[in-house]
Amino acid sequence: MFPHIKVELRAEDKFFGPGVCELLELIEQTGSLQSACMEMGLSYSKGSRMLRGIERQLGVSAVHRWTGGAGGGGAELTREGKLLIENYRYMTAEIEKYTETAFDKYFGGDWLNRE
Repeated sequence: MFPHIKVELRAEDKFFGPGVCELLELIEQTGSLQSACMEMGLSYSKGSRMLRGIERQLGVSAVHRWTGGAGGGGAELTREGKLLIENYRYMTAEIEKYTETAFDKYFGGDWLNRE
């Protein structure tokens, strides 16, 4: 038995969690929204909706995108997008550490036979 947590950020609606974080990280790695979506098994339109959700809820762009031409299109994270990932990862690591401590406190050892 072990705890499982999922950290999501909300403003008016849920706009950021593990999936959106992974999408941003893949955009950073691949330089492409389309490639990131393909790697995750998402449609391009779903990935675009996820990015619009971030922009709508935070009021800033997480990704700068440009269309084709001779060199093709691409995407890169903005400063805000990079900070969003970094802070989310630090926060979730801290929450996971606390969760493990709390789990051990309440469910460690012979928890069924405690009085």
